[in-house]
Formats: sequence, C-alpha cells, structure tokens
Amino acid sequence: MLINVNVCCRMADDRWLSAAEATARLGVKPQTLYAYVSRGLVRRQRPAGSRTSRYSRRDVDRLAAPGRTRPTRAGAEVVVDQAITAIDPAGHLAYRGWDATRAAVDAHYEQVAAWLWGSTFGPNDHWAADPRGLVTARAVQAGLPASTALPDRLRVAVAALRPGDPLRDDRRVASVAARAGTMLATLVEALPPVDPRDVPASTGSLARRLWTRVSPLEPVTRRVRALDRALSLLADHELATSTLAVRVAASTWADPYLLLLTGLATAGGPLHGGASQFVRALLRDAVHTDAETAVGRALRDDQLVPGFGHAVYDGPDPRAPVLLDAVEAAKPPGELWCAAHGVLDVMARAGGPHPNVDFALGVLTESMRMVDGAGEAIFALARSAGWIAHGLEEYQHRLRFRIRATYTGPL
Repeated sequence: MLINVNVCCRMADDRWLSAAEATARLGVKPQTLYAYVSRGLVRRQRPAGSRTSRYSRRDVDRLAAPGRTRPTRAGAEVVVDQAITAIDPAGHLAYRGWDATRAAVDAHYEQVAAWLWGSTFGPNDHWAADPRGLVTARAVQAGLPASTALPDRLRVAVAALRPGDPLRDDRRVASVAARAGTMLATLVEALPPVDPRDVPASTGSLARRLWTRVSPLEPVTRRVRALDRALSLLADHELATSTLAVRVAASTWADPYLLLLTGLATAGGPLHGGASQFVRALLRDAVHTDAETAVGRALRDDQLVPGFGHAVYDGPDPRAPVLLDAVEAAKPPGELWCAAHGVLDVMARAGGPHPNVDFALGVLTESMRMVDGAGEAIFALARSAGWIAHGLEEYQHRLRFRIRATYTGPL
C-alpha cells in the first residue's frame, strides 16, 4: 500500500511544474509566464504551507506544442515579450526591476518616467514646456467650451502640438525621452486653472503644476505628494488595453504624438482610464446614506462594486494601499474618509474582492474636491510614461502585429 500511495502522490505532482520547469519548456522569461497566468492561459496553484507556485503541465504543454493555437478566455490573445514592467498576479509590480510601490514613495513621477524610458532625471530637475507649443495649446484650449472635460482638452492639445514639431520622427531614445517630457509639461501648463483668478505654477514638479488645474484646494506639500504618488503608481501596468494599442501604433512607427493620441483614445472608455469616476459616485452615495446601502445599490445596478477586483491580480492590488496612505497623509475630509473605510469594511466582510488602484484614485480625487474627469486626466498623464516606454521598445520592430479573425458572417 505504501508503494501505491507514493506512486499516486508522484502522479499528482507530475501534473504540475515549477516556474523554472515551465519557463524552460515554453522558452520564455518568468514575466511572460506570469502574463500567461494572468490571462488564464496557464493555471497556477500554491500548495498549502508553500511560498512557491506550481503551474499546470497540461496548459504549458498545450502552449509549447508547435503549431497549436493558444486558448483564450475571450477574443484574441496577444502575449508580447517586453522588458519594461513585471507583474506577479500574487500582488507585485515592478518597473524594470524597481518595485513600483517603492518607486512611488522614494521618487517623483519624472524620475519614474525617466527610469521607464531608459533615460536619466535628477531629483532637482524638471520638465520645461515648449514656449511656442504652449502658445498653440493655450490658443486651442481657449477656443473650447468652458465645460470641456480635462481628458478632451488633453486630446485636442496633443493633436494641436504635433504639426509644430518638424523633428517628431526622431526615434532615438534620448530624443523621444526629451520630447515626451516637454510634451507632458506643455500639456499640463496649457490646461486652464480651476479658479480663473489663480496664476498656476510653471515650474516645479509636474504634480505641482497639475494641482491647480484639477483641484481648487491649496497645493500644500502633502496634497501634491499624494498626486505625485498617484502619477507614479499609474505610470505603467504592462499590456493594459491602451498600452497594447500604443504598441500596435508604434509598430507602424507612429511618432510619439500619435502614440499619446492612441493611448488617450483607448484609455477614454469608462472601463479603463475613467473607472475612478464611478468610485466617486459610490463614495458620494456612501456619504449621503451609508456604506452598506451604497454597496448594495452598486450590486443591484451592476453586480460589480466600482474600484474592487482586478483582471490580473489574484490577491490585492499592491498600488491601492500605497496611494490610500498618501491620501490619508493629505488630511481628507473626515466624513469622506469614514465613508471610504466603510466601503472597504463592507467589502472585506463580504469576502472581497480586494480594492484596486481605481478605488484609491477615486478616493483621492473626491477627497481633494477635484473636478469631474480629473481621475481620467491623471490616469492618462501618468500612463503616458508607460506608453512612451512601450513605444520606444516597439520601435525596434516593424509591423509585427497581424491578428487573424475568425469569419462568422454569411457565406
């Protein structure tokens, strides 16, 4: 009997591979294996009492088989080798090996962006806007209706800046990095201040310059630091929908302005860059009623609670608590902060899912009385760093994306 038990145990173990065995069989890096897991292509288990994961031999063999089509959960599945961002679905995010949560605490957004671009940026440096471009972008902004949302202002400004740059097709890393920094500074400084009587800052960190364009509150250090942390935490997240779109555009050698326009267009949907706006509505409901009522209404209306759960992380989103800590340090209104914690408590008692970065961004924008659309604008400006980084990497290739479709129309 003992021999039979050992044989059964060995057969059960043979159904699973270590990370080293799985990556060797697939011929990929660990980051790519994690991407397969996050997209449901490879099942993973973590035995009780163990800190190491094991991966389904059957799924790995199916992916490794020559000529086999990769299984998908929905639509086309694209897996791209990249050296920019590593995501462990267990709850870890790193930018080129730099823990993203540490980067957000220890550095400013500009330094994080430069790191993603393979460039350099000193702690006392700042991006300078292009004077001629600023005139153009402000003129365009002045012609828009006063009610124009910030994300739309960004899209219009990028389109207006592009024709005035005759060297926009210079794809060298140093040139693209310098152009990107100038472009982001110009976009921010062209935005109108929330209070028309303000003279918004034109120097200092990007977060400091952005503050008066998104919030009527005084830009004290702790508030600006929370905004800067949000920008850093949102700088990149591997092949999110908008980033994949940017890589497709970059594969055609679209210039950096077109890369940002591609990202801005794709992030504009309410399921991506605009998700934090739904969190703000949830928080307002929780303030006016109570957390249980607000969560119950969200479940009744959509069966999903905004700001909770993630398509990639099996456990907590590591970015959410880091940003919430910064919001708490910024001294949010007590009623709002209690409502946010009430929602967190209700969700925790119900067994999850965990809060994601959109929840934290919604708490930031609502507690700092930011204008509607500020969350999407912050997301887009932050993710511009990642879009440029992925574009730079994709420039090394030519037209490598050609996804085939399965025809389902009439014969």
